Amino acid sequence: MKSKRMTMTEIANLVGVSQATVSRAINQPEKVKPEVKEKIQYFIDKYKFIPNENAKTMRGVGSKILGFIAFSFSNYYYLDMIKYAENLAREKGYSLLIMNSEKDSKLESDHIKMMLARNVEGILITPVDEKNLNFLESTNVPFVALNDSFPGHNYVTTSLINGGEIACQHLIDQGHKNIGYIGGDYKQYNPKLDGVKKKLKEYNLNFKSEFFIKVDTITLSENDIEIILKQKKLSCTAYIASNDEVACLFMKKINEFGYKIPEDIALVGFDNTIVSKLLNITSITQPTEAMIKAGIDFVLSKESIKKTLQLSPGIEIRNSSLK
Repeated sequence: MKSKRMTMTEIANLVGVSQATVSRAINQPEKVKPEVKEKIQYFIDKYKFIPNENAKTMRGVGSKILGFIAFSFSNYYYLDMIKYAENLAREKGYSLLIMNSEKDSKLESDHIKMMLARNVEGILITPVDEKNLNFLESTNVPFVALNDSFPGHNYVTTSLINGGEIACQHLIDQGHKNIGYIGGDYKQYNPKLDGVKKKLKEYNLNFKSEFFIKVDTITLSENDIEIILKQKKLSCTAYIASNDEVACLFMKKINEFGYKIPEDIALVGFDNTIVSKLLNITSITQPTEAMIKAGIDFVLSKESIKKTLQLSPGIEIRNSSLK
């Protein structure tokens, strides 16, 4: 059962000092005796106390602010999410506080604490680290994870396995049998790749280890692709990228090595962002607006029962995958 958020007055009573002393220990620690500061810090850590910046002016009144913590602003997919979140929140009378975790777990954790300090009424998050979701569960603030499945938490996602299947089916329909995948660590759980393998198996086609091109999806380094292209020819006639950013990177590098899309290599991206639209790349579409709407409804319902929703993807076919 979630406990009520601890107040500064309650911390002061536990230590046996005034509320002003606790405030000074947090904001001007050099003005507080070390032994007193140590006692205050002990109870702050024990009860996960987070100062409420709005308490002075909004005591007992909802802030009418929702928080949105994005995985990365470098991926246009998350910018699309933010656009819909801001519009839908505004329609419901809420402002949206937006922060970028930059694919960093520690920064994500800091942003969560900052949002709690701003007294947000709910948080939408595209998580970097599930540990941060576990921390949110220990607070009294409703939240929803977006864009992936997180058992034990509220989440709204698109069926990424189904997205992998749709991308693979399209390429099979174009006559391809050797279909590769470009993305993160091959050994980690990857629902998009699982969908690709599942569809290939239906056609008695194999996914060989050499069909996988590992790309650091955090740094988006070109080195991984370049090393493979220098060592040998590509093993497949078609590739599915884990997102449109990766698809763009792959297209750039193979063009440098003389391959042409779609004449030599067919390419399918994921998320149908402005990147795939501008570069004419076939891409898996996600019902982003519906995902955000459901996420906001989950948060504002403030129900204790866990809610989950999985939406269906589609595909926007463009020149990059057509023969």
